[in-house]
Amino acid sequence: MISILIPTYNCPCIDLVKSLQGQCALIKDLKWEIIVADDGSTDNSIIEANLAINKLAGCLYILREKNTGRAMIRNFLATKSHYGKLLFLDADVAIQREDFIQKYISESDTGDIVCGRYDIISPTRNLSHNLRYIYEKDYIRKHPLSVREKHPYQSFSTANFLINRDIMLAHPFDESIREYGYEDVLFGKLLEKENISIKHIDNPVTLYDFESNIKFIEKTETALNTLYHNREKMKGFSRLAHFAEQPVANRIITSVYNRKKGQWRKSLCDTSPSLKIFQLYKAGYYITLIQKSH
Repeated sequence: MISILIPTYNCPCIDLVKSLQGQCALIKDLKWEIIVADDGSTDNSIIEANLAINKLAGCLYILREKNTGRAMIRNFLATKSHYGKLLFLDADVAIQREDFIQKYISESDTGDIVCGRYDIISPTRNLSHNLRYIYEKDYIRKHPLSVREKHPYQSFSTANFLINRDIMLAHPFDESIREYGYEDVLFGKLLEKENISIKHIDNPVTLYDFESNIKFIEKTETALNTLYHNREKMKGFSRLAHFAEQPVANRIITSVYNRKKGQWRKSLCDTSPSLKIFQLYKAGYYITLIQKSH
């Protein structure tokens, strides 16, 4: 028995739901449901498209008027579910494996949480200029299954994971995080503290849509603000926050960032973004937040 739960915000996801519905319908004796919760979308054309989900057997689309954030919407979905296993998926992914659901069912009892990871679809267009694409491709390369198994809690991601319903209800996401970013990191820390087991497997969903460089930079800045406001809670789980606390690194990065931030931001939003510059920009931006508070 499985509840597939998908939070969405201004993202069409009926194709994803149809793909999941098709797989569930083929599995003999499986009891299932798919629930999509819209976290206050503002794009009426996308809302209209997603409303068609309610016409699909076993599927429900819940439209919420107010945006509450990535933590609260997932907690809400858990309360609306009916089955003992909850499969959370991001709305902006696609399913490539024909046995995606079956794989999760076969692995469902190997951990309190089973994480399936994400991958990137080979693009049909040149994305060498797209910072999000370059970043995700580099992240995937550096985090194969062997690395995720060594660091199970630090490698937790909300994009694609299965969790026991009773555990999710007893240990919800921290709803104090209302803005974008780091709710998954904080949840991973909570899981480690509560000694809740995580099994990492290779059962990916795939990313196929990558926002513009300027939008990705803006989302990153929002996430860094989230990290700053929750830095005490994040201790030990954010390498960036730990790095920023080192006096020498702090001084060096601040000196360069103050001179280069405009140039760096422009280059990151241009056609040849650099991951090295991106990391320096993030560090400088975060350190500046700390300094402004003193």
